[in-house]
Amino acid sequence: MPQETDVLVVGAGPAGLTAAVTLAGHGVRNIRVVDRAAGPTTQSRANIVHARTLEVLDRLGLAERTVAAGLRITRVDLHERGRPVAGIPLTGDAAAVEGRTRFPHALSLEQSRTERILGDRLAELGVTVERRTEAVSLTDTGTAVRVALRRHSTPDGAAGAAAGDEVVDARWVIGADGASSTVRRALGLDFGGTTYRQTGLLADVLLDVDLPPDRLRLNLVRGGFVGILPLGGRRYRLFGAVPPGFVTTAGRDGEPSHEAYAALPEADLRAWFSDYFQVTGTVEDVLWASLFRVHSRIADRFRRGRVFLAGDAAHIHSPAGGQGLNLGVGDAANLAWKLALVARDEAPPALLDTYEPERTAVARTVLRRTDRGFALEVTSNPVAVWLRANLMARTIGVVARQRPVRRGVFRMLSQTWIAYRGGVAVGPGRAGRGGPAPGDRAPHAPLEKGESGAGVLDLLRSPGYHLLVFTAAGESVCAELAEALRARYRAAVGVREIPPGEAAARRAYGVRGSALVLLRPDGHLALIADTGPAGRGALTTHLDGVLLRRPGVPD
Repeated sequence: MPQETDVLVVGAGPAGLTAAVTLAGHGVRNIRVVDRAAGPTTQSRANIVHARTLEVLDRLGLAERTVAAGLRITRVDLHERGRPVAGIPLTGDAAAVEGRTRFPHALSLEQSRTERILGDRLAELGVTVERRTEAVSLTDTGTAVRVALRRHSTPDGAAGAAAGDEVVDARWVIGADGASSTVRRALGLDFGGTTYRQTGLLADVLLDVDLPPDRLRLNLVRGGFVGILPLGGRRYRLFGAVPPGFVTTAGRDGEPSHEAYAALPEADLRAWFSDYFQVTGTVEDVLWASLFRVHSRIADRFRRGRVFLAGDAAHIHSPAGGQGLNLGVGDAANLAWKLALVARDEAPPALLDTYEPERTAVARTVLRRTDRGFALEVTSNPVAVWLRANLMARTIGVVARQRPVRRGVFRMLSQTWIAYRGGVAVGPGRAGRGGPAPGDRAPHAPLEKGESGAGVLDLLRSPGYHLLVFTAAGESVCAELAEALRARYRAAVGVREIPPGEAAARRAYGVRGSALVLLRPDGHLALIADTGPAGRGALTTHLDGVLLRRPGVPD
């Protein structure tokens, strides 16, 4: 007989682990996570964690240990053939004003450590990753997804057990198994897009250099950009597109993947550093170096029936801006709370229909932006090459001094720009002056009453929807609202009063008088309404579409 589970997560990278931790944190106990690898990655791979991802991790109780494990990157220093031309802040006024986030910076943190933090938390929640285990076939039975699992006795599967040594019936499957996703192929989904001709190079090295530990250094040279990212101590990540003719190793054809396909000889790595980085210093040791092909691809569907795709299984793109890991974590954060409510029979299955349109729109925007950035970096068009070499760096140097530009750069890189529109998970309401609209990310704002250092988004560490009740002087509606919501819905809806004295929260949310602001579990606004009968009616109508009522509650 097949083993039964509520959710089977295929893939234990950042996206799969985030989904599993979120599900377990929301009370879904019957979860299984499988991964073909023998253990978590030991390579640094994706190194940048942006503000929006840190907010996701904060809701999981992991932001503090994540920030402590990484290096804050507060600035990008741009050089042209070794000459400094611009500094682009990733923190300070630009981030604090525009992002309204508790994490006004990027974080340099190896993917191996990110996975370890998420994996440790998952274990604390009672879920163990089943290693050397892959999904080899999926069949939708109508009431479940029947998955054949194969276990391997060696990491590469060369001497493993026979296919289908266990069969699992899962109510839902999350395919987070990377760019060469078995789950995506089993669904017959297209992974259309482009493979760039250029070869990328990544290396983790020990450098003897005198560079600020909180800055990403980019150097514009013949053939594009190269960069140096601090990893801590004398460890650095070197990255960039390999100039034509510099490395002759041919690219691998076949399955699209950002995985390394060839090791780079140490002598070539040292020559690349010496010729193109134009920084005073030497490579003391090469910890890891490889070549990879750059792809821009997206699945034609992020969902088929009871199976969902997330992370690189759904989309891959150029590494410009360090968006990939963060985009995958965002997929997981969007999907898992919805799946948890449905799995616990607290929300209708229609809520799951919002995952694909919300995240497809975000992924297409990120792919479009990273494509433009990478194309500009590696183009061989003579006119574009001349403009890049002679005008681009100088123009950036002037433009980067403008405060609106710095704010825009922070929003774009940090993914705090992401907003959702339409669908049952985003309700009505108009943004107040300077505040967010329904579907926008909920901004951080400190609360003056209560614990020192507490903020609005701290509420989201408790699973479920949360209602912010901005009250006018003398108004008392919270107790009544809390009781009405408790009596009507199976799922808990937290209620928090924001009194007139909470000036920072009112500015952040654009509220002058009284208002109801409903926050989704993933930190996006669901609804804005007034506190009167019409507003309460709008609140009830919206929640009726996303939550199931208790037995006996009339329509």
